[in-house]
Amino acid sequence: MADYGDRERFIPFRKSEIVELICEQGSLSPEDQQKFRSFCKLLESIYHFEFHKKLEELKESYAPFNPDRDTVTTREYSREDIRAHEDKLLERFEEILNDANYEQLGEDDLAYAMEHESLFKISLFVDFDDFDRQLIFWRGMQDEKLNLKKWLVRKIETAFPVYDRVALLIKFKDAEYFEAKKRKDLKFEPGSMIIKLFKEIPKADMEMLFPNTQVRMKLKDKLVISGGILGGGIAVFLKASAGLIAMASVLWFLTRSFVLTGGEIPKLGPGEISAMVGGGSALAAIGVFVVKQWNSYKNRKIQFMKALGDNLYFKNLDNNAGVFHHITDAAEEEECKEAMLAYYFLIRAEKGLSTLALNDEIEKWFETGHGIQIDFEIKDALRKLKELELCKIVGQTPDGSDIWDTPKLDDALKQLDYVWDNYFQYNQ
Repeated sequence: MADYGDRERFIPFRKSEIVELICEQGSLSPEDQQKFRSFCKLLESIYHFEFHKKLEELKESYAPFNPDRDTVTTREYSREDIRAHEDKLLERFEEILNDANYEQLGEDDLAYAMEHESLFKISLFVDFDDFDRQLIFWRGMQDEKLNLKKWLVRKIETAFPVYDRVALLIKFKDAEYFEAKKRKDLKFEPGSMIIKLFKEIPKADMEMLFPNTQVRMKLKDKLVISGGILGGGIAVFLKASAGLIAMASVLWFLTRSFVLTGGEIPKLGPGEISAMVGGGSALAAIGVFVVKQWNSYKNRKIQFMKALGDNLYFKNLDNNAGVFHHITDAAEEEECKEAMLAYYFLIRAEKGLSTLALNDEIEKWFETGHGIQIDFEIKDALRKLKELELCKIVGQTPDGSDIWDTPKLDDALKQLDYVWDNYFQYNQ
């Protein structure tokens, strides 16, 4: 089996469409097509039941942390109970994401987001020390193209990687940590846990998903503002310099006269009064300019926050316990598709297939027939069929690889029906 570093496990077809594509291929007779559809229906029901149990386990583990619960409880959780629930939640959440063919985000990918320029022209800072635990997973990546301005005039088409789905679990440190750092006005509750699911997130903008993100000006924005202040300030100062000099001269005259005459203030003539008025106007102009630049900075920051808010509003798919339903459904889909495909290609082969040959057949079917490259999880698919007693080893290839075979559709339907009927055995 080839190990592809640039292919994903995710199968980008719905399970119902996989069934239709198989039946349309023509390898199965019309009668067997109907049986195969029934086989897939039974398989879906079994996996739906199995993943419902996993969903309930996730919800139960999340109960002490769920900020959106609308129920009451008489149970009091000890510190040990909380930690046990947390450990189990993270373990189950990671398992279900793996079943849904999500990949865990590596440190290199996270560093990429922190170092590369944001496509939304927002500079963000994330303090990872605030987190007690974090899990970040992604699924599906594609290159999108965007026309970006260079030097304010020329546009260049730029390709950038985008994650189709991003799942995020963050557990904040407790209140003592933030008190020790003298952090106030927190936008989150210390010790709380948040779970988010997003879509279409540029790889360079991963930092915008974190709940403790702080907006910071980009170097370009700082230069623009600093240049405006410097250039405008010089212009205002030069324009007001005559008035300031005249005002300074009058003030020096008043101070000197006050000292020399023992405290008497001389009478100002029309020229001196005019100089004082001009100087006051110059100071007012400088003050107005400073206030204007400060408001410009604040408005730019508000624009940044609006861009961030708009972006997250349209890309947020689910929150907290709702993410479990979304991810569990995706995992159920992936498990079904893998089992369906492995079973179909085994019954299509007359004398069974080796693990390698079966994997290659499925990947070739996607690539040549549908133009899609995937890294099919053949070992996981065979494990699922084996657990349902739908495949067995019937020999080995000369190089020692297992050869697998599967019961025909009639026997497979009976086996799945037996599994379904025996989930509960209260009526003997």
